[in-house]
Amino acid sequence: MLHFISSLFKPSSDTSGTLEKGLIEAATERAIDGTDPRLRALGNYRKRLQEPVAMAARHIITLVDDQPAPVEISRRSYGTDSRLRALFVSADHLQEVLGGIRTVRDYLQSVSGPLPDAIYGLLTVEWKERTVLGTEQHGEILRRDVRQVAVSFFNHRFAGPAASDAEARRELKKRAYDYLLEVALEAILATRGKRQELKREQHLLKKKLTAMKAGNWGLEGMFAHDDEQANDPALLEAQIDDVEKELLEIGTDTESLQRSLEQLAGVLADPEHWIAKRGLSMRLNYMGIKVEDTPGESSNLLELVELYSASGERRVALPGYILRAELPERPDFFKAAQRYLG
Repeated sequence: MLHFISSLFKPSSDTSGTLEKGLIEAATERAIDGTDPRLRALGNYRKRLQEPVAMAARHIITLVDDQPAPVEISRRSYGTDSRLRALFVSADHLQEVLGGIRTVRDYLQSVSGPLPDAIYGLLTVEWKERTVLGTEQHGEILRRDVRQVAVSFFNHRFAGPAASDAEARRELKKRAYDYLLEVALEAILATRGKRQELKREQHLLKKKLTAMKAGNWGLEGMFAHDDEQANDPALLEAQIDDVEKELLEIGTDTESLQRSLEQLAGVLADPEHWIAKRGLSMRLNYMGIKVEDTPGESSNLLELVELYSASGERRVALPGYILRAELPERPDFFKAAQRYLG
C-alpha cells in the first residue's frame, strides 16, 4: 500500500546530525514501495540502498529545515512585506488567490476537529522575465521607448498545508522524498521501454507512476493547475495495489531488477541534482520593472529563494502561514439545504 508513512521524518531530539536507524529503514522500504516492489527479491537491496537513502534524507532534511521562519500571508502583511507586494498584484489579488488554492481547500475539508487559526506551508510561484518598452526619467529628461525588463509572478501554489510550522515541514520532507522516487521510477521506465519483451511491465509501471502523480504524493501540488479535478486518494491507492499485484505475478529476471536497483540508488545518491535551492536577488520598482539602485527612485531589493530541478522546473518559494479568517468560510451544506427547502 503506497500511502504516506507517518513515521517518516518525524521530529527527533538527536541534534548530532546522525540519522535514526528507523528512519533509514522506513525510507528504504518506502523507496521500494514507490518504485518496484519486486526489488525485494534481491537479498542485498537494503545494503545497496542504505547510503543512497541516507544521502537523500540528509539533503531533504537540510533543504527544508534551512528555510526561514514562516511569514504571515495576509492583506495586513501585504502592505509591509515587499516580497508579498512583488508576488501579488494587489491585496485583493492576494486574498482572491488564497481563496482559490485547491490544496488549502482540500486540507480544510479533511480536518475532522476544530479548524486551525492558521494554515502553514510553502507558498511557491512561477516567474518569468520579458522585455518591454517603457519610459525612464534622467533628471529633468524623460526618455521614451526604453528597453526594460519586466518580472511577473504567476501560478501560485501552497504546498504541504498543516496546522503548525513543524508539521508543514515534515509534510514537505515526505513530498520531496516521494518526488525523488517518482524521478527514479521514470528512469526505470525509460530503460524498460527500450526492451520489447518488457512492454507489459513497462505499461504497469507507467500506470503506477501516473496514479502516484495524480494523487499528489510528491510535489505535483506545486506545479498542477487548481482547475484540475481532484482525485480520490483511496481509489488511487487501490489502483496502485492492483498494479503491484500484477507485477509480482509476472515476475522478472534478476539482471533487470539489478539495473532498476542501480537506477533507484543513483537518483537517491544525487538528490541535489533533482531538487535544490539557490538565492535569487532582484531590485524591482512598483511596476515590476528591474531597476538599479538609483537615488530618489522608489524600488525594493528582493531577496528570494528559488527551488529548481535538473528537469527544468523552478519556482520561487516562501514559507508562510495563511490566516483562516481571511479565507472564504467552508460551505455549510446543511444550512444551504434548509434555505433551499424553506
